[in-house]
Parts: sequence; structure tokens; C-alpha cells
Amino acid sequence: MRDVENDLSNLSKWCFESIMVQKWKCSGVSKDGQQHSNQFSPGSHEPQENYGDDCVMCGLTREQVVGGGSKSPVKLTAISIVAGIVAALGVGSWVVLRWFQPPDPPVQPNDIESQCGTDKLVKKSGSLFGAIEVGSKGIKGKVIQELETLNADGSKLVVFRKEKIEERNVTAIEPDSKSATVESVKDMFIEIQERFNIPCEQIVIYGSSGLDQAPHKTILAQEVQQATGRAMEFLTPEAEANLAFDGVVPEWRRGEVVLTDIGSGNTKGTFLNSDNQHVTFSIPFGTVTFTDEVKRIQGNAGFQEAAEGAKKELTQLISNEIQRKPGMQNSPRVYLSGGISWALSTLVRPCSEEYSVTGKQEERFDSFVPIRSEDIATFYYNATQAQKALFEPNLDACSDERRAEVLEDIEKIRNDIFSTENLIAGAEILRVFDKELGFLENRCSLSVLRKMRFR
Repeated sequence: MRDVENDLSNLSKWCFESIMVQKWKCSGVSKDGQQHSNQFSPGSHEPQENYGDDCVMCGLTREQVVGGGSKSPVKLTAISIVAGIVAALGVGSWVVLRWFQPPDPPVQPNDIESQCGTDKLVKKSGSLFGAIEVGSKGIKGKVIQELETLNADGSKLVVFRKEKIEERNVTAIEPDSKSATVESVKDMFIEIQERFNIPCEQIVIYGSSGLDQAPHKTILAQEVQQATGRAMEFLTPEAEANLAFDGVVPEWRRGEVVLTDIGSGNTKGTFLNSDNQHVTFSIPFGTVTFTDEVKRIQGNAGFQEAAEGAKKELTQLISNEIQRKPGMQNSPRVYLSGGISWALSTLVRPCSEEYSVTGKQEERFDSFVPIRSEDIATFYYNATQAQKALFEPNLDACSDERRAEVLEDIEKIRNDIFSTENLIAGAEILRVFDKELGFLENRCSLSVLRKMRFR
């Protein structure tokens, strides 16, 4: 899943002291009358007061907007998370924005571990909330903001802050990495408090479903709580799939979509049955765990050859799920999410235009990249036979801004996020789902979620 997660994992260094920002108003009209590449919602909209550099309704910057002049400084500080966290970090969350005076005193580093009087989520002050996801491979953080504006259903309007929190590259699924995982969580927990002046009671820590069956998860949670004062809960694959579905799929398309999320530790998904109820499916292999399985049976064979053998078990697991839940094959649209799906879209269709899904009654709109069945075949071939082509896709059709973004993402894919074996294993998982779910024959739309935003 691309940030949502590209929306969901980006921050710059803030001062340790309280932060003064300028309030400004945007109506969605640019000074030059043109639509800009960063403008994710075209056309005018109701005037929206903003506190950061970008309008939360349309994405225009303060400098691009007619009448975007600043007013007197106001204080930004923190308030409550209301619900789950899956579409972005992997899970959802919400938040409110308000001003208050006097501000809370800055968090002092020596007080961080002792200041939390509760391990529950408590609304204390301000408008910002922190979320930390401990995944099978990597720890992600995000700051979320809930505005005073209400959605049509009366719920708070949510935005994900763009500032970057660097992911911690620890493999939490491995018991030997437990201590490093705890230290990384604590380090990110402190960073969120110090940089954003967020009370510890307004920071949520959770383990992704890829860790649900990890043998050391109980002691990991205990040590995280001891280090931070916050409880750490683990999502089941079913809960994570349902939260992801509700966070990603627009209301008016819920009956048309099967969401398939290929993570590091497992693969899970959701669709709705004829009674409009969630039906979830899950297999215990993701990019990392399938890589480990291939290596376990590899022997003297090459990794690609061993992956072909291991694919038989993977195919049987998916086939069994389809037999029990035939609705997996009946939905006309497939939404792919997860790291390997993001890598697929980045390396095979780097310059593809995103298309947005919007609805009159919905405040959320999502940006997707269309993917074809043959793109998965290309991805597999390049990963196994032509890695120069894999990491050097044709970028001639990209805008300058998009080209710079792709090059940065390719660097992360190649050197930080995936090994060569991970890419081959992930491509095999995609190929099996392609074949068993009939992407080519049965689907009118196969898409990778690139960004999710709330306005």
C-alpha cells in the first residue's frame, strides 16, 4: 500500500518547544487558475481553515491559493484517537483539531516513561495523535489529526499529517530481534512526543496481524508496555482485513470489491457477502514468511527453483480458501495493497496516472493505479531474470516530480525494504492469486492502492 503509506509515513524535524503556526484559509482556487500536480481534489470547495503548508481539502499549498494569506499565529497541540488504524499504517485512526491556552508544557525526555498514568487511550489535550505499528518487518509511525469539521454522518474529519517519521527496520517477527524491536518502539514513542508535543495517552501501539502467531508476542507486548507505559495489542488477520476494507473501499463500491492485502507476515483480504457482511480470508504466507519457507526447503536448489516447489503449498492454501468462500472470485474489482503490491506498481507502472474514486456523500477519496494481469508476469520475469530492467524502468512518461519520487522509492525497494528473495517470493504470491482468482479472465478492474486521503 503506497502510503497511504506514502501519506502514512512522512515527517520533518520539528522543534522540541511548542510550535507556532499560521492559520490560513483555502477555497480550492489557485492563483493562476490552473490545476496543480499536488492538487488531489480539483475545483473549488467550501472555505477551509488550515494550519500546515497544504490545504487538507484539496492539497494546494498556501502560496498557490487565492486569498491564502496568514492570520495571527495559533497554537497546534494534541487531542483524541477515536477508532482503528488499518488503511494507513496498516490500521486506521482519528483525531480533532482545536486551539487552547495555555499550552501543555513540553514533554521532558526524563519524564517520558513515567508520565503515563494509564495504558488506555485517553483524550487529554490538543489535536494530534500518534500511532505506532509493529509489523513483521519494520516499525512505522504516523501522526493523525482530527479537525473540528464533521463528515456527513457526524463523525470527525480525519487527515494524516505528511511529516515524515522514519521507519525502523527491525524484523519483529524473529524472536532474536525482540530487544531491538522494543528499543525501536521506545525510540519512536519518544520521537512522536518530543517532535509533536503529543501526550503519551494519545499514542496507540499495536502489532500487525503478521505477528499474531509469533511465539514471543506476549513477552514482546509486556516489554513494550514496560518501556513506554502503553499497552500493545495484536490484530488478528481477520480484524486487520476488515479494518483495511472499511478504510480503503468507498461506501458506494463495497459490494463490488475484494481487497487483497499481501503483507510481510501473511496475506489477508475481505469482501462483502449478499447480506452485506464481511467475509475474510487469510493465508499464513506474506513476502517475508514465504521467503523463509522457500529457504527452509531450498537445499541445493536455487531460490527461484525452490520457490516453484513451495508454490504448490501456497496454491493449495488459496484454492482451499476459494472453495470455502467462492465470493473471492465473484467481485468485479480487485484492490491490491501491501508492500509487494506497491513495489509492483512502482517498478512496472511507475508513470501510470492515478485515478481517484470519489463520492458525493463521502469525504474520503482514494487514488489507485490500474494494474493488468500481464504486469504481474512482467514483475516476476524481471525479478527472476532481468533485475537491471526491474530496477531501471522507463521513466520517460513521468513528470519531473513523479520521476524524483519513483527514483527515491526504487532506492528504498532495492536497498531498504526488500531483498532479491523477498521480491521473487512476493511475485510468486501475486502470480498464484492472479491464477487462482482469475484476474485476467474475471475482473473488470485490478488496481493497486497508491494513496488514501481524507478531506
